[in-house]
Amino acid sequence: MLRGHDTARIDGKGRLKVPAEFLDRFLALCREDRRVFLTSLDGVTALLYPLPVWERHEAELAELPETHPAVRKYRETVNYWGKETSLDGQGRILIHPLLRDAAGLEGTASVFGDRDRLRIRRFEDVAKERLVVSDDDLGTIADLIEQRRNR
Repeated sequence: MLRGHDTARIDGKGRLKVPAEFLDRFLALCREDRRVFLTSLDGVTALLYPLPVWERHEAELAELPETHPAVRKYRETVNYWGKETSLDGQGRILIHPLLRDAAGLEGTASVFGDRDRLRIRRFEDVAKERLVVSDDDLGTIADLIEQRRNR
């Protein structure tokens, strides 16, 4: 399980070193070849998946009707932003220029653990936001938990 937050530098070549806090657990989700899938849903937040995790997600998507507009849009979006690549021996990932430029990923980035993937955002964007969970948000989460329990 990947959880928490850390920062990471993006070097002049566009490589982000996965923070030590996440690296061992992230690599444990990868195969020995360290293959990953880097994508985005919005061009702002990069999503870094160990390839086996992404492949399981793709298998779930394959069960959905490809004629559904939301499914088609999701697949097209993740493929537009997506690149399959590998972590190097130092735990770095090259953020390809299309995504790096769109998300403004340079200098320092915020890296969030998100279950079995990492979310990467521009540090300045996260720093100026107030990440606050409202009472409405808590109510929605409680409702979703209750719905899940009643299944």
